[in-house]
Amino acid sequence: MADGPELAVVVIGFRAPTNLVAAVRSVLDQNIPFEIVVVNSGGGNAGTLLADAGLDVPVIEFEHRLFAGAARNRGIAATKAPFIAFLADDCLACPGWAEVRLRRHREGAAAVASAIVNSHPRNPVACAAHLITYMRRLPGLPAEKAQRYGVSFDRKLFDRYGLFDEQLASGEDTEFMARLPEAMQPVWEPQILTVHRNETRLLEMLADQYRRGRRYGAYLGSVGGENPARPFRKVFRDRRIVGKLAKAGLSGKERTFALLSLPIVWLALFAKSLGAAVGARHGDKEGRRP
Repeated sequence: MADGPELAVVVIGFRAPTNLVAAVRSVLDQNIPFEIVVVNSGGGNAGTLLADAGLDVPVIEFEHRLFAGAARNRGIAATKAPFIAFLADDCLACPGWAEVRLRRHREGAAAVASAIVNSHPRNPVACAAHLITYMRRLPGLPAEKAQRYGVSFDRKLFDRYGLFDEQLASGEDTEFMARLPEAMQPVWEPQILTVHRNETRLLEMLADQYRRGRRYGAYLGSVGGENPARPFRKVFRDRRIVGKLAKAGLSGKERTFALLSLPIVWLALFAKSLGAAVGARHGDKEGRRP
């Protein structure tokens, strides 16, 4: 196009993990023109990592750690395309990820949400991790049951409603979308699929869910002064609906393996709920990114 690509993709890295190579490559494999920039913080030299893998893309490096909101904002500032999508270093963009987004934006959507698929659909631990974290973003869910994340935005929204909050350790997209009027809220597009690399080892998965819960509890505590018991109950009550969402959002063998993982799901939900209670009381002292 004479005026340049219509879609920019910001790939967010933390300490330049080796997974970043696959994440960037999955974007480069998309079949439409686009801008791309990698924003890496916490050190690790993402530029060298990607160059050694034969990937020539713009990289912005920060030695200090950025929360996701700050990393998103740096990517917004470094690109010009009218629509902007984001991809974390532990994710992969499936074929059509960029094309379908752009089509929905061209049709008039100011913000477009996407579905998540499991990297290890036959591993029970990975299935449990996937259900806990993404039970409301399964590709088979109807729009009224889907949670709207993994969102690409019309750049004009940032001019009108401001950028992401850079001080939040997590929930920066939730906070930003809360500023948007109803007409600008994301549309659900399950044809846009992102693969998330889920933990396959039980103890590591439980620890990860505890950390996620702690960040979530810290976020709730920062915006609403939550009593620690309330975040615990808020997270743990998901045990009542996770099976129903798995049945609605998955099919075939993937649904079978997901349902078989439910005992692990309930255990991990307890770990996440405990983390939420601790986070609401003490904050996220670990300071990890979302």
